[in-house]
This record gives sequence, C-alpha cells and structure tokens, in this order.
Amino acid sequence: MKNLKIKQKILLLTVIPLILTVVAVMAVSIYQIRSLGSQELEQIRITMMAAKRESLKNYMEITETAIQSVLKNVANQNEAQERVKTVLRAISYGDEDGYIFALDYRGVAKVQPDQPQLEGQSLIDLVDANGVHLTEALIQAAKNGGGYVSYLWDKPSKGRAVEKLSYAIVLDEFDWVLGTGFYVDDIDDAVLLKQQEVDAKVQTTIILSLLVGISILVLVIIFSVWFSNRALVKPIRDLAESARQMSLGKMDTVISVNSNDEIGELADAIGRMQKSLNVIFKKLKQMPRK
Repeated sequence: MKNLKIKQKILLLTVIPLILTVVAVMAVSIYQIRSLGSQELEQIRITMMAAKRESLKNYMEITETAIQSVLKNVANQNEAQERVKTVLRAISYGDEDGYIFALDYRGVAKVQPDQPQLEGQSLIDLVDANGVHLTEALIQAAKNGGGYVSYLWDKPSKGRAVEKLSYAIVLDEFDWVLGTGFYVDDIDDAVLLKQQEVDAKVQTTIILSLLVGISILVLVIIFSVWFSNRALVKPIRDLAESARQMSLGKMDTVISVNSNDEIGELADAIGRMQKSLNVIFKKLKQMPRK
C-alpha cells in the first residue's frame, strides 16, 4: 500500500467494496431462485402425484363399470371371465404404458397386457429389486378395500424396470384383484424439465448480475478517476510544484489551490509558510552587510 499512488488507493477503496457488493447480491439472488425453485419442484411433484393417484382411482371406476355391464349379460362364469379378460385387454391409456392387470387371490396372472407370456403363471413369489413382494402387496391392498403399492416394474416404452405406483381393488365375482398404475419416472421427467428451467434462470441471473456489475464498475472507475484527478491528484500536484518552486527561491509563486477540505488546509499552511519566508527574506535583505 505504501507504494501505491493516491489515485490507485482511491480506486481500490471504491472498487473492492463494489465488487463485494455485486458478489453478495448475486449470491443472495441465486440462493433465492434456487430456494424458490426447490419449493416449486417439490410442489409440482406433490401435485402431480396426487393427480396421478386420483386418475388411477378413476380408471378403476371406469373399469368396474365396464365389467359390470358384461356380467349382467352373461350367466356362465367361464364365459364371463373370458369376456372380462377381453374388456381388460382392450382398456389402455397413456400410450402403451397404461393398462389394467388382473390376478387371482393365489397370485396367478389372469390379464397382463404388457407381458402376455406371464398370464396363467403364478406371480405370488415375485420380488422386485428393492425386495418388495409386489404381488402379495397388491392382493393385500385390494382386500383392504383398495390401496396403492409402489414397486419396480418393466416399462414397455423404455424396456427397463422403473418405479411404478399401482392401485388395486377386488373383483368379488371372480376372487380377482384388478389393478392399474403409472410410472413415477413420468413425474421425474417433468420435475427434471422444471429443474432445467430453474438452472436456466440461475444462469441468466448470473449473466445479468455480471453485466450490471461490470457496467457499474466501469462507471465507478471512470468517475473515481475523474474525481480523484480533479479533486485530489491535480491540487496535490499543484501544491507540490508550488513547494518545489519555493525551494528554488521563487517566493512569488502563486498557490492556486482553493478548497474547503484537507487539501485546502494544506494549501493555506503552505501559503502562510510562503508569507513567513518572504518576511524573513525581506528582513535578511534589510540587514546591513559587514
């Protein structure tokens, strides 16, 4: 700091606080955007999950209505079961990922549209990668008056197992369990899309903050340079030049600095010193020479 000129010191004292302020404002803005974004993402997930749950119930109500219309017109149970299977296989929604499945109370698959090869097989011992005994859980949820079960299951459109939430009910006429579900990764995709929007907002905020900060910084530097030259550097240089002229014996040097600050006080002090020196020099000139 000792080797820095006044102009440089002024710039440092001006620029550093400004930079810190811009960084602080940017940090607070980014934090607020991310915080609000996280809350919004969580709300989106909750809202979509609630809507999906309600949709599953609605699909099962529609399915029950369709089944009851079939059962009214068919007396033979075997024929009724085959017609119900036909109805269930015909119901689809959400492209190829939405379908209705059916199990009996022993866990034997009666209708499995996504994997027809499983029909007729017992799925009672089926366990997903997370250790969920999904068939047992679905049967139990249905017998309890209808309920939801979360487990991993192959998604036709992706060809791999993803988390699925299913809603199951009983079909008392056949001692079957009917169910349908949705894949949670649909919600994850929607949340991810929103997360990308939040990240884009953060990036935009950073860019705008930098542009505004740099613009303000440039203006402050220009003003500081102008102000320091006009109010500090030039007057000090003028005083230094006046003092140098006086040291060379030019006691009639005009001190042109006139201000009400510390530099003005210094100029007054030099002016008084100049007058005192002039008085001393006059007295010396008037003294007789020996």
